[in-house]
Amino acid sequence: MLLFTTVVMFSQSETSINGAVLSAEDNMPLPGASVVLKGTSNGVSTDFDGNFKINGAKQSDILIVSFMGYKTQEVTINANTLTILLASDTSTLDEVVVVGYGTQKKSDIVNAVAITDLDKATLSPTSDVNEMLRGRISGLQVDVGGGTLRPGGTSDIIFRGQGSIEGNVSAIYVVDGIIREGGIEDIDSDDIESIEFLKDASAQAIYGSRGANGVVLITTKRGESGKVSVNYHGYVTSKSIERNFDVYSGQEFAQLRREAVRSTIADDSYPNDEEIFSEVELANIANNEFVDWEDELMRNGFVNSQALSISGGTDLTKVFASINYFKEDGMIPTSSYTRKTLRLNVDQKISDKFSVNFDLNLLNEDTERAASINVITTSPLGSAYDDEGNLTQFPSGEESSTVNPLWNLREQDNDEKGNDYVINITPIWNITDHLTYQLKTNLTRRTSERGQYLSSLSSAGDDVDGIARIENQLTESYLVENILTYDKLFNADHNLNVTLVQSAQEYKFSSTFTEGQGFVNETLGYNGITDAIGNITVEREKSQQNVASFMARARYGLLNKYTFEATARADGASVNSADNKWSFNPAASFAWKIHKENFLKNTNAVQELKLRVSYGSLVNDLGRAYTSLFTAEGQNYIFDGESASGYSPSVILPNTDLKFERITTANVGLDFAVFNNILTGNINWYDARTNDLLLKRGVPSTTGYNYTYFNAGEMQNTGVELSLTANIINSDDFKWSVSTNWSNNKNKILELYDDGDGNPILSDDTYGYYVGQSVGVIYHYQFDGIWQEGDDFENAPQANPESTLSQESLSAGDIRVKDTNGVDADGNATGVPDGKITPEDRVFTDSNPDWFGSLSTSFAYKGFDLFVDFYAVEGATKVNPFLNTYNNGGTLQGKVNGVKVDYYTPENPSDEFPRPNFDATPLYLNSLAVKDASYIRLRTVSLGYTLSDQLSNHLNLSQMRFYVTATNVFTKTDYIGYSPEVNIRDTYSTADTGYPDSRSFTFGVRIKF
Repeated sequence: MLLFTTVVMFSQSETSINGAVLSAEDNMPLPGASVVLKGTSNGVSTDFDGNFKINGAKQSDILIVSFMGYKTQEVTINANTLTILLASDTSTLDEVVVVGYGTQKKSDIVNAVAITDLDKATLSPTSDVNEMLRGRISGLQVDVGGGTLRPGGTSDIIFRGQGSIEGNVSAIYVVDGIIREGGIEDIDSDDIESIEFLKDASAQAIYGSRGANGVVLITTKRGESGKVSVNYHGYVTSKSIERNFDVYSGQEFAQLRREAVRSTIADDSYPNDEEIFSEVELANIANNEFVDWEDELMRNGFVNSQALSISGGTDLTKVFASINYFKEDGMIPTSSYTRKTLRLNVDQKISDKFSVNFDLNLLNEDTERAASINVITTSPLGSAYDDEGNLTQFPSGEESSTVNPLWNLREQDNDEKGNDYVINITPIWNITDHLTYQLKTNLTRRTSERGQYLSSLSSAGDDVDGIARIENQLTESYLVENILTYDKLFNADHNLNVTLVQSAQEYKFSSTFTEGQGFVNETLGYNGITDAIGNITVEREKSQQNVASFMARARYGLLNKYTFEATARADGASVNSADNKWSFNPAASFAWKIHKENFLKNTNAVQELKLRVSYGSLVNDLGRAYTSLFTAEGQNYIFDGESASGYSPSVILPNTDLKFERITTANVGLDFAVFNNILTGNINWYDARTNDLLLKRGVPSTTGYNYTYFNAGEMQNTGVELSLTANIINSDDFKWSVSTNWSNNKNKILELYDDGDGNPILSDDTYGYYVGQSVGVIYHYQFDGIWQEGDDFENAPQANPESTLSQESLSAGDIRVKDTNGVDADGNATGVPDGKITPEDRVFTDSNPDWFGSLSTSFAYKGFDLFVDFYAVEGATKVNPFLNTYNNGGTLQGKVNGVKVDYYTPENPSDEFPRPNFDATPLYLNSLAVKDASYIRLRTVSLGYTLSDQLSNHLNLSQMRFYVTATNVFTKTDYIGYSPEVNIRDTYSTADTGYPDSRSFTFGVRIKF
């Protein structure tokens, strides 16, 4: 009876459950959705109408319902018939992606297109959008050599290594479909809706010669119909200096000078302090009173960013408008950057067939650049202030000595003001349901004025009674594009998309530079330049470049499994010679959705497996006008005792046959999503060959020119890129994901050019071209330690009289370099040491990293979220100027301060750094400065909290989020410097690379009304 009762109860509790799975957005059925009884393997798929029937279930059991492109849902059985609504998951394969001249579903992308996670990127408190993208995309490097570390600085993006030697290497920016000339300083990160990257030649071919080095597609936010939405984002940031070295303290620097002078004395005795130090320095040494110039000069930087936007509209009119304010006070006094932007995007529907998009972006910026100051090299032995608290001009008390950096800071001004406006107007005509015409028009106008004044008391202007400089620049760009798009799904198995483009763009640049010297009244600074009584110089520069293009792209989809795409673009550019102005840029690609095949179709473990293959050939130009034309420059001269005006040839010998170089790229990629989208990612392999390289070559001085540009040779870039995201936990209350991307790139020159007899040239020392080596390779003697007492100096290769730089007086404390090579009687390298040091003993060191990448993880628990991000570069090498240049204190002469190192003395026989010498720079010092610049950086730690919906509603808010972010938390590297990414400039250099890196802490709030 007990057994019978159990069977009856079981038969009554277990039953069949019927139901339907629909899209929550439009209630459309979802065929093929997975319905599984939780904790079992009992599961079914929905039919064409989204219906299902599952047996063996009972009341209160839980069903797990999933469908690609929608969020997985757990449903408790509370009835015999269920209707289950799945919410779309925009982060999966049905996400719409901008691909240039149109959009595609992510699942249909046929080329190497990468998408940025903007929520993570915008955690970096910077005005430079490029800097935010570091580590977010595989294959993308951010070059900060252009001064991005200073307030208002900008950087360049390098895709997949350097594809050119002398030609253009920077990616282009396409903002809302408009190709931009120059940077994107006028775009605030809060206005950006999405950023995509076109990485392979097939994707880039739609922009032809403009896109050969990569394309960055930026889409700004637009209005949506419905309730008006107001968004506010504000944050403040504190920045402090980050470095991994010490400079010599007062007593240490005094000892360095003693040691440097001691090595010049025959009996190796120490000099008297009175002979090598000034009276001020002697007093400070005796009283142990020294100057910490970094402490005197540096301060904490501060950033204040405020952004306010409004979005809304109707079915006819949609508007997005924003105002943004960004202010950064730099860590060096007199350095600051202020940016104000205004954006207005309007979408107006005129009728069922016609609409127009109108975009306006305005920028006003004000930059104050830091003076060229000597933070590291100024001697700590002097006095920054006199007894009355006034700045001393010469800290050591000697007028021939270094000027007080605080003095120069006070006596120099360097300001820049800029105004930009960008206007886009795009009428759209829906000719039929499948045929659309767009007319894209753009006007971009940028003006800037840079003023600099070096007073008569500054170290640069003291000998000419002050210097005033003013430079005005004007940049204008006009673009008109006619775009025709045909898109039709013939049936469930055939889809055709055709895009035709005709484009014309004109780019104009002009600048006027004026310098005046000698001022009686300096009150007006550079604004008083008209009062100069000394030399006056005026320079004018003007250039114009025109581009005309025709593009066709056809995309065909078959059976929702196979996609074929072919693209061709013809570009005509004014920068090349008369017979080489037009180029043809073809590309083709194929994608195969393997997961749609029958052998994987019903495999629950694989949601996507797509193979992509592409091949394309694009051209690249020099990016410099008039190099194929004979040009002259103004040249004043004295004739018959009077000044006369004339012209002389420019330094560049024109090449009337100059043409494009061509970059041909093959790409193979695999996109995948497995285990119910728990693990997603892609892997790409590419091989890019550049032929007819744009190169430089010196010409005989008798021609009157210095060098010329020409086409010759071949180079190669190959690499592998990997991107992975693991959504480990994805429940309602707790989410945990881990993402990583990894890239490596190998760059090599395969061929240069022939000599007059047809023999191949394998190297060019003048411009650093070497067959078999990478672009930018380091070619120096190999450091082999420091010579020590008891070593065989007499038979050392460096002491051989036949050595190029013979050191017959070689002694302990000198730098040792390796004898790595020799030459035969014909001057050919043998690869065998020959007992002497000659240029053939130099060795090549690739400066490019072996790989670079990032690792990040995100946690979210109820209202809290945590993001941690690491960035690493492995195998990079640089020549460190802190270790080999006088202006950065690297020559160990005791004349200027520098980075503290373990140098050689008889009492401290170091094997790392040579003996100081007051009179001479150590020979072969460059070999010692070749250092590993690998690093790993904890780049971002961000903790946020979002108010619950209940509390937000109580405050009449849609959302409120607070967050704190630490950036550049720590950097582990053996490279000595403010940053392993960029070398700081020489002290007296005007290059824009002199700003130190920083660690920052940010507090921000986002509010949505």
